[in-house]
Amino acid sequence: MENLTHSLTGVMLARAGLNRLCPRATLLLVICSNFPDADSVTTLWGRVAYLDYHRHLTHALAMAPVMTLLPVLFVRWLERGKAFPWMMAMVVGMVGTLAHIGMDAWNNYGVRLLLPFSGEWFGMDSVMLVDAWILVVLGLALVGPWLSRLVGSEIGSKQGSTGRGWAICALLFLLAWSGGRWILHERAVETLSARRYGGLEPLRVAAWPTPFNPFRWTGYVSTEEFWMLHDVRLGLPFDPEAGKAYYKPTDAARINAAKRTPEAMGFLRFSQYPVWRMVPVTEPEGGVAVEGVDVRFGTPEEGRFQVRVVLDQNLQVVSSKFAYGMLKR
Repeated sequence: MENLTHSLTGVMLARAGLNRLCPRATLLLVICSNFPDADSVTTLWGRVAYLDYHRHLTHALAMAPVMTLLPVLFVRWLERGKAFPWMMAMVVGMVGTLAHIGMDAWNNYGVRLLLPFSGEWFGMDSVMLVDAWILVVLGLALVGPWLSRLVGSEIGSKQGSTGRGWAICALLFLLAWSGGRWILHERAVETLSARRYGGLEPLRVAAWPTPFNPFRWTGYVSTEEFWMLHDVRLGLPFDPEAGKAYYKPTDAARINAAKRTPEAMGFLRFSQYPVWRMVPVTEPEGGVAVEGVDVRFGTPEEGRFQVRVVLDQNLQVVSSKFAYGMLKR
């Protein structure tokens, strides 16, 4: 999830009762709920380095105590000169750290939980990176106590809301929403798996959420000859031939030459659903551009997460680029 959602979740965890367990618990939880994203500092070494270390060790279970300890040390510094409950602060901070890792596992990036022992990705593919419904609920829970006090003052009530009830309801919504989206995700995957495409059995299928509508999914199908992207609408008839097909290149020599570039290797270490295509270029003469796009983030035409390698007629690399958005031709 993005950092606003993580921050609001940290506030909700504090208001739900964890703020009673140690000093500055709200601050600690907000920091811990964001601290695994400290891997963004790797952008200083370039885009490929960022790909290698994004959701890397900072999102691994083995590193969770370290990712918690550093914010705890900061809070302890703020509380210098006072008695400090180290163990309870670590427990509170760990809740925030694990909440971050768990919520990142909901979306189609996934996390590498078992590093440094295994680089396997784990992800539910069920919730958008930025989920408007989650933000609305968390936002309402954030301002809810203030609204309650405002209404109470208007009617002369002396009781004000502490926010605990709002926070608990928001956290329960998060669990129910992610669980419900996962169930719908499994239905979308089953719908894709149960069909043949151009007379071919699917070798691999996947489904990714779309904004706003939990019953609408982007479907991915890989067969021996082509990839397909589908608009899957649960509850409506599904036509396996209605998707957009991208035929797999047959020139393995060019594809393999492109994959050996540092940019392509970095792209493949992060990408889980690459779609490749070859596009003729005017320069150099007889050359071709090999483009790889991770279709979790958009179609090949949109090129939102793309590596582009230009080869000459002798398969020598002329240029190699990676970008999160459309590359300039």
